[in-house]
Amino acid sequence: MAVVDTGALVEAGDRVGRTPAAVSMTLKQIEAELGGALFEGERKNRLTPLGRHVHLQAQRALHAFDAALAQMRGYAQGGQGIARIAAVPSAATRLLPAAIARMRATRPGVRIDLRDIDSAAVIQAVSAGVVDFGIATAPASNADPDLKAEPLLKDPFVLVCPAGHRLNALKRPVRWRDIDPAEFIANGLCSRFSSPELSRLVEQAPLNLHNTTSLLTFVAQGFGVTLLPTMAVTASRTVRLLPLADQGATRSLDLITLRDASLSPASQAMLDLVLDCSRTMAATI
Repeated sequence: MAVVDTGALVEAGDRVGRTPAAVSMTLKQIEAELGGALFEGERKNRLTPLGRHVHLQAQRALHAFDAALAQMRGYAQGGQGIARIAAVPSAATRLLPAAIARMRATRPGVRIDLRDIDSAAVIQAVSAGVVDFGIATAPASNADPDLKAEPLLKDPFVLVCPAGHRLNALKRPVRWRDIDPAEFIANGLCSRFSSPELSRLVEQAPLNLHNTTSLLTFVAQGFGVTLLPTMAVTASRTVRLLPLADQGATRSLDLITLRDASLSPASQAMLDLVLDCSRTMAATI
């Protein structure tokens, strides 16, 4: 390639850091290996048909090499690759959009694969290596020694009630005794913190729903009130969010990773952004 580009052995040698004699010897070795001449005559300014074919293949090979090298460098620097994440729905919709937006702005070559699933499924996906890291509520006792759970942020529970409910008139946070068991709608997230008062409400609840969308629909239609983490619900024209007096009514969102396992540069960059965004969000909830 250097001889074709410069048209002379001296200039080609200067380009590749070799003497003209060494360049000439290399050309002869290539011709001997291929069984034909690359240049017409002794001057190196006109290619033979074989030389044109070799030149074309050399161009393709060098372009492929440069592309592969650029891809390797991009991957090593976290600018390329894929970041695989599993998260509970509230984290997927409230925390991750900000982190992903920053990732796309700074590392547009990275693909994001996000799975929106419940905590148990998040933990299973991380354990199986299906995702690189997860965001979920880890169980109190981690039965899998290969998993590591680090607190990400605390998400306080709020009382969710219809817009016209009597509890909206309170001028203070809601106490447990303010809630009528006959109108309490239990849900799976109520087990995320321990409270004797809440346990009694759950035991006496006439309705138990497991899907958040259905839960909010029933509340909006006046069936009763419920409890949800702040990140899992947004106030609307039909639904109000009231603070609880019990400061212990919180759930922990944890960062779930495989213990002693390295992340790809892209996944590590994504995880760092999630940590930064979680610190920002923690100051607002």
